[in-house]
Amino acid sequence: MTIARLLLRSAQLWGEKPALIDELRDHSISFSQMADAALFFGSKLRRLGLTTGDRVAILGDATPEYLIADYGIMSAGLVRVPLDPSLSIDELANQILDAEARLLLCDDPRTELALLLTEKARGAVQHLTIDMGVFDFPDRKAIGVTHGDEEIGLSSLASLNYTGGTSGEPKAVMLGHDNLRAIVQNVVMARAMGPGDVMVNMRPLWPIAGIIVLAHLVAGGAVVLGGRFEPTRMTSLLRKYRAATTSMIPTHLVRLLRDCPPATLRSLDALRSIDIGAAAIPLETFEQALDALGPKIGVLYGLTEASWSCYQPPSALDAPQDVRRARMQSVGRPVFGCDVMIDTANGSKFPDQSGEILIRGAHVMKGYWKRPDLSAQVLKNDWFCTGDLGMIDQTGTVSIIGRIKEIIRTGGRTVLPDEIEAALCQHPAVAEVSVVGVPDVEWGELVTAVIVPAPGVDVSEQVLKDHCAALLSPHKRPKSVKIVRELPKSHYGKIQRSKVRATAMAQNSGETRKAE
Repeated sequence: MTIARLLLRSAQLWGEKPALIDELRDHSISFSQMADAALFFGSKLRRLGLTTGDRVAILGDATPEYLIADYGIMSAGLVRVPLDPSLSIDELANQILDAEARLLLCDDPRTELALLLTEKARGAVQHLTIDMGVFDFPDRKAIGVTHGDEEIGLSSLASLNYTGGTSGEPKAVMLGHDNLRAIVQNVVMARAMGPGDVMVNMRPLWPIAGIIVLAHLVAGGAVVLGGRFEPTRMTSLLRKYRAATTSMIPTHLVRLLRDCPPATLRSLDALRSIDIGAAAIPLETFEQALDALGPKIGVLYGLTEASWSCYQPPSALDAPQDVRRARMQSVGRPVFGCDVMIDTANGSKFPDQSGEILIRGAHVMKGYWKRPDLSAQVLKNDWFCTGDLGMIDQTGTVSIIGRIKEIIRTGGRTVLPDEIEAALCQHPAVAEVSVVGVPDVEWGELVTAVIVPAPGVDVSEQVLKDHCAALLSPHKRPKSVKIVRELPKSHYGKIQRSKVRATAMAQNSGETRKAE
C-alpha cells in the first residue's frame, strides 16, 4: 500500500472525524480534508513538470501545511528529502545537491534561507513556499488519483533521509513505500492506539516523526500539533485534549520533570504512554519519571536505517523493583515485523552473549543513496549491521551496550565509554559527560572525559580523576578531563561524539602549542 492509498483508506474509514489539530491557530482538519489536501498538493507539484522519482526537499516547522506537503510529495510518486532546519547553510546545500533535488519547499519564515540555499546550490534547485494554497482544493471526487498512482510500485523510492555521519559527507537512507508502510504497521501494532486516541506532537516532523504521526492517523487517532517543545505547555495540551500518548527525547523528559510540579504530572490520568527514543534515558531520570508519572514510559529502539525495531511498552515497567530496574536498561523486544540477532565475535548464538546487533525486516532501508560500497558494508544477506553493541536475554529482550565504533582501544585494552560516563555521573559536580578516545602515540587512544559541570559548581580535573580512581579499573580511568560549557548535540538531543572528540583534540593541540 502506497502513501496515497494509506491516506485514502484513512479518509474512507474515519471521514470527517478530526485528524490534525493545529493548536497554535485553533484549527482542525478532518481525515477527508487531509487526504484531499495531500493528493491535490501532489497533483500541483506534478503540474510543475515534476515526474515520478524526482526529489523534492522540504524545510519547515511542525505544521499541518508541512505534513500535507510531506505526504503530498510521496503521494504524487515524488521523493521527499526532509531537511533539518538546525543545520548550517553549507550542510543543507550539500544535502540538496547530493539528492539532486529539483525543488525546495519551505515555510514562510525560511524564505530568506531558501533563497540562500538556491544560490549555494548553483541554481540546480528552485524554491516554493509550503503553504502555496495547500488547503485550496476541490473534493476528492474531482481530484481522483490524477498523478498516476499506478506508476508507483510498492518498492518505489519515497524518501531520502539524511543521517548524521562522522565524515561530514552527506549520507542519505533510501526508503520505499513498502519500507514506510512496514514502519507504520510496526508502530500501530506496537503502541496499540486506535480511534479516538489523541497524540500530542511537539517534535520536529523530519525525518521520520512525520511517518510516526501517519501511523497514529491511520489507526484512527487524532494528532495535536503543538509547536516547539515547552514543558508546561506540553502538560497543558496533554490535559486539555486528554491525550493518550506523546513522544519525546530524553532531553525533553528531563525538562518536563524539572519544570512541572509533581501534582501536575500526576493529574495526567488519560496519558498512557510517553514514548522515548533517539538516546538512552539516564537511570536517575528514568526513576524520577516513574515516581512522578507511574509506568507510562515506553522505550523504543531504531535507527534512521531501521526505524522502530524494538519497543518496550509502559506496562513492562509495572513490575517488582528488581525486574523493573533491569527493564529500565533495555529497549524491549523486537516489534512484530522485525527480526533481531546478535553477531558475536566467536559466532555464538547463545543468549546473553554481546555482539553487534543485526536487524532484518520490511522496514529496513534499501541502502544509502549513491553509496553502493557503503550499502554493501552494512546490508549482508538481508540483515542490516547496525554498528550497535548489544545483547539479547532468554526472554528475547534487547539491551544496548554502546556503539562498536565508539569503543576505545587504549594500551591494548578495550574500554566502553558508557561505563566511564556512568561513573562520572555519580559525582554531584557533573551535569553531563561524554567520554571519547583521542589518538595518542603511546597509548593508541587516550581515554578522555569531556565534562559539563553542574550550574554554579567549580570542579577540578584532579577531583574527577580521583573520583574515577575509586570506581574504575586503572585502564578505564580518564587520563584527561576537559571542562566545557556545553556538549554538541543533534536536534534529537543525542551527544555528537565525533564533535566531542574534535573539541578534545583541538584543546590538546592548543595545550601543546602553549607548552612550546
